[in-house]
Amino acid sequence: MQRLLTFVLSASPYAGQAAGSALTLAGAARDAGHRAAVFATADGVSGFVKDQQTAGVFDVGAAAAAFLSRGGEVHL
Repeated sequence: MQRLLTFVLSASPYAGQAAGSALTLAGAARDAGHRAAVFATADGVSGFVKDQQTAGVFDVGAAAAAFLSRGGEVHL
């Protein structure tokens, strides 16, 4: 049975692993056949800015783009 899972993201994209974890879990839910949505608020919105440059950390921008390309939903 397909379920809707909504992940709330309010943490800065590179202040810890909250953004990476939320996007990884949302992507896994989507890959398992569920509807997955990320509700980004406050600093969490910063993770969805296109063309961010990162070095040596989890690339939140690329993970966000991949999640969207696989049919994930994002609500800002």
